[in-house]
Amino acid sequence: MSFIAIIPEITLFSGALFILMCDVFFGKKLKEFFYISHLLSLLICAITLVFITQNFVKTEVIFNQMFVSNALTSFAKAVAVLLLTIVILISLGFVYKIQKISAEFLALLMIATSGGMILISANDFLVFYLGLELQALSLYLLAALNRTSEKSSEAGMKYFILGCLASGILLFGISMIYGFSGTVNFKALTDLYHPENAEANAIPVAVMFGFILVITAMFFKISAAPFHMWTPDVYEGSAAIVTTFFATVAKFTAVLALLRLLSTLVIGWNGIEKVFILVAMLSLAVGSFGAIFQKNFKRLLAYSSIGHIGFVVLGMASFGPESFAACIFYMLVYALISIGSFGFLTLVKDEENLSVSSLSGLAKTNPTMAFALSVLMFSTAGIPPLAGFFSKFYIITAIIKNGLLIYAIIAILFSVISAFYYLRIVKLMYFDEPQNPLQLEDFSNVKLVILISALINLILIFFLNPLMNSITNFL
Repeated sequence: MSFIAIIPEITLFSGALFILMCDVFFGKKLKEFFYISHLLSLLICAITLVFITQNFVKTEVIFNQMFVSNALTSFAKAVAVLLLTIVILISLGFVYKIQKISAEFLALLMIATSGGMILISANDFLVFYLGLELQALSLYLLAALNRTSEKSSEAGMKYFILGCLASGILLFGISMIYGFSGTVNFKALTDLYHPENAEANAIPVAVMFGFILVITAMFFKISAAPFHMWTPDVYEGSAAIVTTFFATVAKFTAVLALLRLLSTLVIGWNGIEKVFILVAMLSLAVGSFGAIFQKNFKRLLAYSSIGHIGFVVLGMASFGPESFAACIFYMLVYALISIGSFGFLTLVKDEENLSVSSLSGLAKTNPTMAFALSVLMFSTAGIPPLAGFFSKFYIITAIIKNGLLIYAIIAILFSVISAFYYLRIVKLMYFDEPQNPLQLEDFSNVKLVILISALINLILIFFLNPLMNSITNFL
């Protein structure tokens, strides 16, 4: 048995434990240990990336077909670790503020990411649940990490209670699948219920109900409506850097895990696409209309993320390689935009009370950040030729090819509605006078990341075909 496939997860998890151990022995002796732990975490991420690239093209199935590593999982893990590295890079200011618990913060980020990586490679519902819970337990603690904020404690408690409910639903679904099929292995389930297999059995109603429960729990994890109720409060209450992690690494790994589940378990999903369409339409509606009435910038971005997930879930409803590739591309672009837009929140001194109106006149006080944020807002709205437009275009094209024209039109209409509040932000920054000038921290590393995020959105048009071809080949 080769353990090379799981070395990236072991490296990241062990690295998190190593940082915690170093903190125990040296944290009190060295005043600057928070800075050392920050550098250590970046080094561990770099080592993990090296291990992932070493195993990129190989397909390995280990632990009695419970864990799989292939081109798609390696690609997803590489993106997740790269996003984690960027989050850690821009977290230095926050780490400085919470020096006493900086090691715990960095370790939780790494453990949550390793859980997401296990989730992506799961080929069995037991490993799937293990990865999901390893990530979820870390996320609950991260949400409540800001001890000086009442909102943070409230966010952590809400997330924990609702997360436990989702985990219970997931476990109940898995138990039903096992009870009526006798297995929880993805390959074994596919062999049992593959629609093109002459010896396959008709899928029992109880097993299908179990799958629906599992998918429902995953809808909660990716904050799709109507399972989104935790998202605005948790995003608002958590520290800005934690929210950035939620919107990038956590969401990317959860969506990729759901896509792998749907693409690996070929069991004849006839009729279940209606569930995805319903959830997609609800997510688009909640995201589009919910954000219009938000005055807090964090809550606006939270509702915006629900709308984005609506597009991704609509792509999943097609159940085809082309639509799945479009979903992965959409998540890549969304993560890129989120790194910039949520990263901007880490610059704001009073980020908890950042209102949309406080962005007024930003172009006059900080033209560079106003330009970067404008590009990100235009891209999020789907304005061509930015990356956000093409991410929506590929989803719409894929679902039209699969006969979902009416839903494609509805999605476009919701996209037009959501453009209102994105363009309103640009209007505030460039055409309104600054009432109370926004106080921004002078973190050059964060500003550089935001600017690079905006520039990539501008130039990604030149790399669309190679990127989409690569993603399609991974599937």
